[in-house]
Amino acid sequence: DNQHVMLNNCAKTFQKITNVRKIKELDDRWPDLQKSKSEATRTQSFWQYEYNKHGTCCTERYDRQAYFDLAQNLKDKYDALQILKNHGIIPGKSYAVDKIEEAIRDATQAYPNLNCIGDPQKTMELKEIGICFVPDATKATACHRRRTCNPINNKEIDFPL
Repeated sequence: DNQHVMLNNCAKTFQKITNVRKIKELDDRWPDLQKSKSEATRTQSFWQYEYNKHGTCCTERYDRQAYFDLAQNLKDKYDALQILKNHGIIPGKSYAVDKIEEAIRDATQAYPNLNCIGDPQKTMELKEIGICFVPDATKATACHRRRTCNPINNKEIDFPL
């Protein structure tokens, strides 16, 4: 995403990845956590979703291969689970939204986009941590459309296992 507008779903041009080595690499480093490994690599729906949503908006800079390489490198550089662990935030417990945001900001120098699921009247569950980048992906930038989890009457959210 660039600094002024949210770039999403610029085109639906994903073609399945056929390189077996690349499929294994993606599955090892950027797996679909909602499907079995065999189904995920067969359907490639997770990678298709991510590429169609984000990768198709940067085709002038990155072809599909370069997009996936960049995504994996950024995931490795900003390993959210490790960042949270370094700040004493571990799965299976509840934390203040601000504590999670600050841990990510400390590592990236930019506020993330936290997305929760559940009833805001009760304890919500952290679903996703988004980190936004400048167009050439050389540094993180504050997410302009932050969907910060906003639990009502409860400032903590669950960080699931």
